[in-house]
Amino acid sequence: MTSKMISIREEIYKDLKRLKAPNESFSELIERLIIERKKDPLKHFGILNELPDNVLDDFENAIIEARREDKKRAVERFSENWDDL
Repeated sequence: MTSKMISIREEIYKDLKRLKAPNESFSELIERLIIERKKDPLKHFGILNELPDNVLDDFENAIIEARREDKKRAVERFSENWDDL
């Protein structure tokens, strides 16, 4: 097996070192990162179709409630900052 020397910035080296598993070489780490990047982004497409209707309803209700809360917070912030105008 041949090897090549590469130069990387210190902060990149530190980031790679943090990502590296204890017994993993830098070559193995880089290979793992490349493989993960190549994974199919559509692999889980349609997974929600397999969930029961009650779970989907709960999920939808949670989204609706979060939107209400976001709107409420936005109105409160606007009122705090712009009521004096």
